[in-house]
Amino acid sequence: MSSDETRTSSAPPPVPPPAPAKKARTLGQFVTFAAIGVANTAVYYAVFATLNRWLPYLAAHVLGWAVGITVSFLLNSYITCRTRPTWRAFARYPLSGLVNVVGSGILLYLAVSMLGMNEDIAAIAAGVLVTPLSFLLARWAIDSGTAPAPGEDPVRAAASRG
Repeated sequence: MSSDETRTSSAPPPVPPPAPAKKARTLGQFVTFAAIGVANTAVYYAVFATLNRWLPYLAAHVLGWAVGITVSFLLNSYITCRTRPTWRAFARYPLSGLVNVVGSGILLYLAVSMLGMNEDIAAIAAGVLVTPLSFLLARWAIDSGTAPAPGEDPVRAAASRG
């Protein structure tokens, strides 16, 4: 086989999207992630409030969280990351929630104890500040747990998900 034939038979390397397009896509994903988070809070509370009538409140909380994390994972997989969910990604997904709880808890403590902020305002501020990290971890969990579709170039698939 000549070198010309070799060049024409191999696919060109993937070209990543231009930086502004990638930034716009990430911003759009972040906004979607935040909106899903708001909807997910309503799902959690609906499950908690319903089950709390018949179960101890901590059991209702755990079940509400489990339903909420599952709904959040599915919505963020399909809508935010535009990919099919996998068990591997689902196993990693709660890490973003754990980082959110721990990170916002630390920020909440520091804001109240060291800065003297009102507890309610500090809780909202801490949640807002830790959300970008939670988003990045959630996107990593979903995207790193996906396999390319049959016949799809894995490098090109990863580049297209950004």
